[in-house]
Amino acid sequence: MSKVVVVTGGASGIGEATAQRFAAGGFVVEIADRDEARGARIAGEIGATYRGLDVADEAAIAAYAADVLARRVAVDAVVNSAGVLQNAIRVTDMDIAEYDRIHAINVRGTLLVNQVFGRAMTTRGRGAIVNMGSLTTYRPSGQPAYAMGKASIKMMTEILAAEFGPHGVRVNAVAPGYVLTPAMQARIDSGQRDPKLIIEKAALRRFVQPADVGEAIWFLCSDAASAITGVTLPIDAGWLATSAYTAYAAVP
Repeated sequence: MSKVVVVTGGASGIGEATAQRFAAGGFVVEIADRDEARGARIAGEIGATYRGLDVADEAAIAAYAADVLARRVAVDAVVNSAGVLQNAIRVTDMDIAEYDRIHAINVRGTLLVNQVFGRAMTTRGRGAIVNMGSLTTYRPSGQPAYAMGKASIKMMTEILAAEFGPHGVRVNAVAPGYVLTPAMQARIDSGQRDPKLIIEKAALRRFVQPADVGEAIWFLCSDAASAITGVTLPIDAGWLATSAYTAYAAVP
């Protein structure tokens, strides 16, 4: 019987690439996303099932999980890719309503999905979950609500790994760097990001592609990573290492 993966935010960017990777690996793919038109199209292209979902809605998450578990009986992997970005702003200028909206989706939404599917997985005695961190998990950013939330994802991942591990369920996260998603491209096109500066600060001198992150998520959910849990894995083309290395005046 084919394994089943749920990918929230699976209609674009990293989520889309992840859904494609799992489909190519023989998984039955369940895509959950707010974008109905794109979600249905992606699902049709890869033979997946699409359902609309707003992860900020607790009741909707419960109903969605009940639907998936009724149709599939069990879920083997969950990838929490649903999330929103934030433009640069100072904390003193940020509307708290913006903070609340970002936290509701990126942090609370991830927690709710982990709760509902985590219960089913721990009862079953196996499963793998991957959450979505960021470079801002490890470095401060001018995106205060987003960065604070991504730092929370690391702690959430470690707590859940400790709680779920004795029941055979692994929980990890990825921390993507500057990924050339449609959202990133839109920011480049509007002048909010300078691609030259981003590439210069990466050891590998390139952007991360959505498929790069999808491959890492595939690995973390695979048997090859059976002894890995509680880890937040940077996928950043060496940005973290290079930004630290070049900060010292003694760099040769």
